[in-house]
Amino acid sequence: MKTLNFSFSTKLTFDNYVHDHTFALRCMPVESPSQHTLNCELNISPFVPTRNTMDSFGNTITAGYISKEHRFLDFEINGRAEINISNPKTDFMPCYLYNSAYTVPDKALKEFYSELSEKCSAETPFDRTAYFSDKISDIITYEKGVTDTKTKASEAFALKKGVCQDFSHIMLSLLRLDKIPCRYIAGLACCDGETHSWIEVWDGEKWFGFDPANNCPVNEDYLILSQGRDFGDCSIDRGVMFGAYTRQLQLITSNLTEVY
Repeated sequence: MKTLNFSFSTKLTFDNYVHDHTFALRCMPVESPSQHTLNCELNISPFVPTRNTMDSFGNTITAGYISKEHRFLDFEINGRAEINISNPKTDFMPCYLYNSAYTVPDKALKEFYSELSEKCSAETPFDRTAYFSDKISDIITYEKGVTDTKTKASEAFALKKGVCQDFSHIMLSLLRLDKIPCRYIAGLACCDGETHSWIEVWDGEKWFGFDPANNCPVNEDYLILSQGRDFGDCSIDRGVMFGAYTRQLQLITSNLTEVY
């Protein structure tokens, strides 16, 4: 078991005033048998009353509403959590077996899966996940700026480039073709400095974490903020507002360190 200090902040700036801004944040760490939040403070500016609810995937949603004109929304969490992967999660749902909006495979991904499946002699979900991840790492290059939060698995696979979100979506697509339930994770990783994504795979009894972007199993240096079928279920912040703005700038910083 490890105890980790965590911090995460987002500064969202608009190029003109907005108003009647409704937002929903998924930035509070998920509570589970393998992850327990000891303390967590959430600060939002401009300050407004908020309320917390929980979605069907176990994510805490902090919802708020800003009626007055403003040109920014800042939110930040700071806290401490205990991570214990020897006490795995067992919250299985059948929806994790099926491909979702971001992970629907096209012809190229299906052909790639067929090639891998024919050559893969591994039988367990963990070994098949590791094998698929090795093969993805051979052909997909980690590169920022070529994809965005709307990029789907098939599009990233065609580019042969992407970031952690894209590696995760491609892995989810392949594993679901292989009839292995799996889910998308958004969170923080030690020494990353940004938000990170990885996946969890169901082995028939419990979930285990795997990081396709780094081609390695997940250890206790990871903190989960949200989980779901794909990025669409795990977006850290979403909002609807009115105004004459045309652009918005988002600056994200994070830190995750072990407590010694």
